[in-house]
Amino acid sequence: MNVQKYKTHIHHWISFGILGSFLFSLTGSFLPYQGAAQTLFFKIDGLFAICAFACLATKATSEGFDLVAAGFTVLAIAEGLFLTSLDQPDNLNDEVIFTGAFFMIPSFISITYYGKFPKWLHIAGILSTVPFIGFIIVHYSNNFTPGPILKYVVYLVYQIITLCWARQIWKQRK
Repeated sequence: MNVQKYKTHIHHWISFGILGSFLFSLTGSFLPYQGAAQTLFFKIDGLFAICAFACLATKATSEGFDLVAAGFTVLAIAEGLFLTSLDQPDNLNDEVIFTGAFFMIPSFISITYYGKFPKWLHIAGILSTVPFIGFIIVHYSNNFTPGPILKYVVYLVYQIITLCWARQIWKQRK
């Protein structure tokens, strides 16, 4: 069996997983808020993201970037928390979302050590956590929960960063 031939498949799983996550999330954002269809699309978004981040963790480990792999693993856990916040339509659990946001902070910091990504992408990744940190601070100090449009915008910024990761990974395939 030619193992090298199969090593290129991980680039496809990562890139198409992140792209699938983005497309399902974007489409779900235009569906009725917390409706059955939106909940389903967001669950599929989470599935694609978790699979892509698990593959990114495996890839980073095989390249010797153990701290980065831990970051992608923690990010997959954060996505899992976001996924569990969608247990049923019309019942979004904001507390679970805020817990997931906590996990994003150390994950993005450790992902900055990935030498395969350009410096601008490391900086953009760190900056994309700022709105999540702001939500956490405001929520716990003023018991504020953002509305759907604000949530979509913050999550979209995060997903644009992940699309940039997918592009970088796609460029590495050969």
